[in-house]
Parts: sequence; structure tokens; C-alpha cells
Amino acid sequence: MTIYECSRSMTSSVTPDEWAWRAERDEPAWRLSWIPDQLTHEQAWAGMQLQEILSHPDPASDHDAHARALADQLGITVRQALHTLHQRMLDRRHS
Repeated sequence: MTIYECSRSMTSSVTPDEWAWRAERDEPAWRLSWIPDQLTHEQAWAGMQLQEILSHPDPASDHDAHARALADQLGITVRQALHTLHQRMLDRRHS
């Protein structure tokens, strides 16, 4: 899994349909495609990592604690993140 970052955006090698972008100059300046709140750079990075983990779980690894820690940084639960990402996937299939 790789997250690509430049000064204005973050994308993922695993989840190309989700991304982050810098919306403002001053922090919190970042937005995630799947979270409506403005976020800090660190939160946007955590959201990118979380969507990668949840979209392509590695059965050989225990990512539960890491996923919970990332979700905590965003002020959401892993269940909320899973629901939101799953709904976005369904919406893309039907559009």
C-alpha cells in the first residue's frame, strides 16, 4: 500500500476512488473524499491509511488496533468508516 502526496493532494495505490485534497491555506486545511469535515494534514493522512486498511485488509496481519487508532484521530469509529466507505462504493456502482 502506498499513499502518494504532493502539496495539494493525497492519493492511494490501493483506493483510487478516494483521495484527500488541500482546501485551505491554514490548518485545518484538508478534506477527504469520504469525510465532510475539514481536517489537519495528520488527520487526512490517517484517513488515507484507514481507507487502505479497510478496503484491502491483510488476513496475515492484525490491523484492528491500528484501524481503531486511525479512526480515533478522525473522531469516528471503525464501524462508521466502514459504513461510509461501503456506501460510497455502492453509490459508485449505481451511478
